[in-house]
Amino acid sequence: MGRITIKNVSTSNITIIDNSITPRYRVVLPPGREVPIKRENYESLTFDPGFNNLVSAHFIKISGLTNDNAVEIIDNSNIYEPSAIEAMFDNKDYASFAKFLPKATTAEKDAVIEIAVKKGITDNGFTVLIKKYCGVDIIDAIALQHQTEGSMQ
Repeated sequence: MGRITIKNVSTSNITIIDNSITPRYRVVLPPGREVPIKRENYESLTFDPGFNNLVSAHFIKISGLTNDNAVEIIDNSNIYEPSAIEAMFDNKDYASFAKFLPKATTAEKDAVIEIAVKKGITDNGFTVLIKKYCGVDIIDAIALQHQTEGSMQ
C-alpha cells in the first residue's frame, strides 16, 4: 500500500479541516505544498462535500491511491498545475492553451488569470481566450495592477 498525499495545485492557500477525525484533522496548504495523509483520515474526508469540491475543482490533487486501497480512484491526469500553465505562456503554446482553457476548472482559471497578470501577458493569442473563457480582460487587469502599485509608492 502506497502513501496517500494531498497536494495544493492551485495558486491559493487551502485549509482542510475535519472535525469528525480524532484528534481533529487540520492542515494548511500553501500553493505547491504536498502532505501525507493517513488512509482513515482520507476515507473520512471523502464524505465531506467541501473536500470533494476541492478535488473536483482541481484545487487539490490526491496521489498514492491504487485499485487495491482506494475508496475511490481519482483521475489526476487532467489537472493543470500553475507550472504547466506558466510553461504554455512561456512557450507561446497557443494550441495547448486553446485546448485546455475551455475545459479548465475554477481553480485553473483563477491560476490562468493570476499568472497572466503576474507575467504581463498581452499577447492577443492568449488574452482573447482568457476574456472569452474566464471573463477577464487581462490588459485592463494589468493596467489596474500598475495603477495600484503606483499609488502605493
